[in-house]
Amino acid sequence: MSIFLNVILSRAYSLENNHFMTDAVVEQFIYKKTRIKADTFEVKIRQRDPYSKKTINVSRSFKTLRQAKDFKKITLAQIVQGTFESNTNGDMTLRDLIGEYVGALGENFGRSKLGAYKLISASSLAKKRIDSLSPQDLVAHGKERSLPREIKLKNGTTKVVPGAGGSTMQAEFSYISQVLRWAYANGYATKPDLIKESRGSLEINHIIADGAERSRRPTQEELDRLIEYFEVTQPKRDIPLGDIVRFAVGTGLRLGEIARLRWKELNEENKTIWIRDRKDPRQKKGKDSEIALVWQTGYDTFEILMKQKGKDAEFVFPCNAGTISSVFPRAVKKLGIEDLHFHDLRHEFCSRMVEYGWSIPKIQVNSGHKDLRSMQRYMNMISKNLHEEKPAGWQSL
Repeated sequence: MSIFLNVILSRAYSLENNHFMTDAVVEQFIYKKTRIKADTFEVKIRQRDPYSKKTINVSRSFKTLRQAKDFKKITLAQIVQGTFESNTNGDMTLRDLIGEYVGALGENFGRSKLGAYKLISASSLAKKRIDSLSPQDLVAHGKERSLPREIKLKNGTTKVVPGAGGSTMQAEFSYISQVLRWAYANGYATKPDLIKESRGSLEINHIIADGAERSRRPTQEELDRLIEYFEVTQPKRDIPLGDIVRFAVGTGLRLGEIARLRWKELNEENKTIWIRDRKDPRQKKGKDSEIALVWQTGYDTFEILMKQKGKDAEFVFPCNAGTISSVFPRAVKKLGIEDLHFHDLRHEFCSRMVEYGWSIPKIQVNSGHKDLRSMQRYMNMISKNLHEEKPAGWQSL
């Protein structure tokens, strides 16, 4: 009799619903309630908020186990992030959040950054809720992006392009991190340090990696061949490509910066010119600097610039950077020059100025590098140029 009573008493009898109910643990925080009409799954969470130190109690029932698991995952993430009680738009997708972020700050972004956000928004990751993003989601996104994909060309054909490499994904996750940190600062239910905390998982899965540092320097013979090709073999009447190559080596400016140079920024007396909106990982617009038009690389950049006078009233080099970025590699290929990029001309400027004897701060005035670490990768000095003449009477010990 006592055993029978114990079994009866171990069940919760509901007079209101007129049926018996038993609890069974499905997994941590989730309990299955077996009822006569239908089973339900109850989520019971009791956790401490790591920021407010308050104990959070949550209890909610669902018709399916999947709904219960999703709620549990999201709720635990919010508690860990400290956003459970102040959750704002937690159910928003990453795609919608990126849309709000670009809408608020996008006018300061460059083309490559906007393109990256467009790619992210088209991915599976963009469908995820912002309050439940996890390192596993980021790893899955990295693996998805590493696969080759088809793109449709303007002529209607398709082209297979390779998947994103480690340095590309490093930049992409940096952009996602910026979105999450901006959202957190504006009260959204995001984890601002998610990318930082996921770095180990991304590295061990070979999804992110530092970009390979280029050591390619053009020889003077290669530069002469390119200039001759642009000025003699196949000149373009509307684009002084030979002078642009000389000017790039002589100033260290990026192609986009050269294409944006305006006559009104020139100071002929001081032989200087202002560069507007220089590239900066934290600031697209408003970073301006004045550079010296020097001659120490072997190309007198002030003379090169003055040669362009009268060709256009506004721009020093009235050309499209996109056109040059497509013409230059075709010329390199036609001349049989291996693995030379236009950006290598910027590297060449830094290397030549170091070899000439300029100090790092002096070179940074023209190059625009913010710190020594970011500049070192461009200073590819030739070993034989480090030798100096022995002074008269010198003897080894």
